[in-house]
Amino acid sequence: MQTLLRKLCRRLFRHDPLAVLQARGLRVGRNFFMQDDCTIDAWHCCHICIGDEVTLGPRVTILAHDASMKRALGMVRLGKVTIGSRVFIGAGSIVLPGVTIGDDVVIGAGSVVSQNIPANSLAVGNPARVVGTCDEYLARQKALMETSPCFDEAYTARGGVTAARQEEMNTRMGDGSGFIV
Repeated sequence: MQTLLRKLCRRLFRHDPLAVLQARGLRVGRNFFMQDDCTIDAWHCCHICIGDEVTLGPRVTILAHDASMKRALGMVRLGKVTIGSRVFIGAGSIVLPGVTIGDDVVIGAGSVVSQNIPANSLAVGNPARVVGTCDEYLARQKALMETSPCFDEAYTARGGVTAARQEEMNTRMGDGSGFIV
């Protein structure tokens, strides 16, 4: 409900948080998608560069500053953050200052990215570590799609999914999972 109210207020008051960040210096490539409740370091976003075809899952945080030593040392550490193209960062992940994420990377949900992640990597955990290549991960998912139920746009909110279709999805998935467009 809170997210719905936030979206409504943004439309009513023509507030686009991405446009505000870009006006402050955030660089974002083509086809960037940021899901609900993401936080991009508002006052240091000029140190953040995001490539083409990047998706941030819900509640992703990207920081370009570390204020942990502000009281003790009187200074805040800054670090550039570079996110390559064709990157997916899973829900609830945190990207810390000074990190570079290469092209064609998947960051698993809930990960804390505190060091560079090379291109074509699957990284997960706290701290995030590379556990395989993106190519291997996609091949495993493609194979799983062959044996799992797959659902088209009629099963999505934008496709007007009905309660009956939602129940059908749950029945077809059983105790497992499925895929949707």
